[in-house]
Amino acid sequence: MSSSSCRPPRGWQRLLACAALCGAALSTAHATTLTVYGAMGYDQHVAQAFTKATGIPVNLIHLSTGPLLARVQAEARNPQWDVLWLDGNQAMQTFASEKLLQCGWAPTVRYTALGQQLVSPGHCWQPVGVTYAGVILYNPKAIAEADWPTGWNDLAKPALRGKVGMDNPAISGPTYPLVAGLLQHLGDAPGKAYFERLKANGLRVFPTNSVTLRALQYGQIDAAVVQSSAAIGFLHEMPGLRIATPAPATVLPSDLAIGKHATGTLQQQARRFVQWVLSPAGQAAMQQGDPDADSNYEPLLDSTAALPSLKQLGSVQPLVLDPAVWGPKEPQVIDWFTAHIAR
Repeated sequence: MSSSSCRPPRGWQRLLACAALCGAALSTAHATTLTVYGAMGYDQHVAQAFTKATGIPVNLIHLSTGPLLARVQAEARNPQWDVLWLDGNQAMQTFASEKLLQCGWAPTVRYTALGQQLVSPGHCWQPVGVTYAGVILYNPKAIAEADWPTGWNDLAKPALRGKVGMDNPAISGPTYPLVAGLLQHLGDAPGKAYFERLKANGLRVFPTNSVTLRALQYGQIDAAVVQSSAAIGFLHEMPGLRIATPAPATVLPSDLAIGKHATGTLQQQARRFVQWVLSPAGQAAMQQGDPDADSNYEPLLDSTAALPSLKQLGSVQPLVLDPAVWGPKEPQVIDWFTAHIAR
């Protein structure tokens, strides 16, 4: 409704009625579309289900994690998003330290023990589910049974020389937690020495999960270190492959955050979106939206059961990273990996 359609009529009653009508129209107009920046395979399905359930329209901008992080940084002085949804709380920690996130609010949910560990101390972001930053997907027909990789050290065996691939953490957002997890587990110097052993053994570094998995499919490599959800999903296409979950497996949380700039109606809509995603209906939409990848996540809510596909990971020894420690280290770790491993 345009402003010219509410001209002051005669009589205060009619004036108040028109003012109320104009106010309602402006309120409706202000209830603008919620803009969500997402890097999750199921985000479009979830956004559509949310709109259907609530009537709140969503403008979803879907990008892979690396480009999405770069876009948020580029827009730091003038954010164009209301809700951010991606894997990895290290990035969320960085954005919180840059005052881009709204802190101090938490949805009403019952988290599992793991979920409680992943809650942001300042409630600047909300954990939604977890995958694991690195599992080994391998071709048992191409590797002698005695050399099937089950642990991290197995990837450096001479039998796998030139036949192991992984993603590049400078491009693939979920891969930085994998590298950070091994540096935390082994220690900084021993961890870097481990990756140098892999490189000396012919490690292949590819841009993202999809490229690494295609290299495995076409025989360029025999073992791929990829995100657990991608490995499980790829088994739908190549059921002859096997998954090994080395200990420890770095936890990769899927997190939702609300922009600090979102106020008023937008803030209410953003909070409603977060609360809905963490509801049974939202979790069901997540588990249905991307069966070949991100839907294969471990729920963090007492009320949600994991999909049967998660059993393929076997026994998991989770490793939780402190984002306050590893968020600030990300640039230097990635620079080191680029200079010493990826090249």
